[in-house]
Amino acid sequence: MRRRFALLVLLAAPLAVIGASHGAASPSRAAANPRLATCFWEGPISTRRPTTRGFDGRNFNFPEESATYWLARFNLPSGSHLELDGAYPHGRYMSLNAYSDGAPTDALSDIAIEPLGGSTNPFVKGARRDLPKRSYRVRVLDAAPPSNPSGRAPNTIYAQPAQGASIEMLYRVYSPDQGYGLSGGVPLPRPTVTAADGTRTSGGAACAAVNDPDRSIPAQTISPALWDAARAAPGCDAKTNPAYDPVRWERFFNLNYAQLAVISDCTPEGRRARLAMGAQVQGGFYSNKDSAYVYAHLSRLFGPVLVVEGRVPRTPQTEGGPKRMPGGQLRYWSLCTGESRVTTRTPDCLYDHQVLRRSGRSYTIVVSQRQDRPSNATAQCGVAWLNWGNRGDGAGDPNYGVLIMRNMLASPGFKHAIQRVTQPGTERKVMGAYFPRSNYTTTQAFESRGCGTG
Repeated sequence: MRRRFALLVLLAAPLAVIGASHGAASPSRAAANPRLATCFWEGPISTRRPTTRGFDGRNFNFPEESATYWLARFNLPSGSHLELDGAYPHGRYMSLNAYSDGAPTDALSDIAIEPLGGSTNPFVKGARRDLPKRSYRVRVLDAAPPSNPSGRAPNTIYAQPAQGASIEMLYRVYSPDQGYGLSGGVPLPRPTVTAADGTRTSGGAACAAVNDPDRSIPAQTISPALWDAARAAPGCDAKTNPAYDPVRWERFFNLNYAQLAVISDCTPEGRRARLAMGAQVQGGFYSNKDSAYVYAHLSRLFGPVLVVEGRVPRTPQTEGGPKRMPGGQLRYWSLCTGESRVTTRTPDCLYDHQVLRRSGRSYTIVVSQRQDRPSNATAQCGVAWLNWGNRGDGAGDPNYGVLIMRNMLASPGFKHAIQRVTQPGTERKVMGAYFPRSNYTTTQAFESRGCGTG
């Protein structure tokens, strides 16, 4: 099967190339509205609009609201390779990730993609972000990544899939600059296939040579029956499992480890045994190799309002259109609500720029359904509000929810990033002030705090 679905359940955080010629897009060309899907790229997978085939991007493996995704699925004939000619978008971030049945195999971050001669990579710290020449070329091979990282060829993705599976790729653009559209004002990367005998084909001919006829969007969902059965495992309270009070935040290491929590964490002994197992970072849910996640299951039965407090890492604030790329501890930070594995739907997100306060980097976020939103959960009171969503788990339980926190592209010197959590149970210790402190409350109790100045 092209996509393998897990037999147990839980949320596992995701969450989550074709086009530009060598003369890349400039600001004056942004208004040309580049095509948002091609014969190679399916999309746009976005919470802001359906794909060109009508798929609702909110149902795509717990997507990020500020991100747009494009999917390609293809097979490379023996001895051939694929080249993707693109232009760096105007925005906060871009990347190319390869997958096999949803499991990450290899990736290239924007800063790891070298520009073509005469072009500039605008994502490198201190680089000009507004220059018109911004072209790159990436090579895609049906081969395993070299065992020694020093053996990697530049601008190359090693995208060997599992036996019988196709290569899948996701192209991501995060937080495009104002006025540049979902693609960041540049065309989608354009494919060229070079056969074993050196013959080169591009455009529609390249798509015909390599495309998998399956053009579906691979949301990794499970059945409501399976979800309900896992929640009702022996020793578990099916009304609230896998949520707890106090809230349990943990890193997403891999899908199997996360799933095990649904049936093992209902007793202290089971939870201790699972944490003692350890876990390897393997990703899943078409996750982004540049991102690490902590997540927490929620239940409104513990309280209709959840208050989350912590500290926002420094990120490059590109929203104001700075001419040079700022630095930061992370490239991007966000907190999103989710339904369950039955839908993998994202109701709402907040990202770093939306929660920063004039008084500092500390944040207070209230998570609730709209009817339970406290009157002082406003920017004027220094509080950000995140919509819990009104569909619960999407399978009949109106009280379930999940929170997913993303840390993207952590700076090597940032010791408190989620990426530095290597052992289960050490999340709070490693993240320090950046760990999300959470507690359930009521609308009235939160309103009794009054309104701060923000």
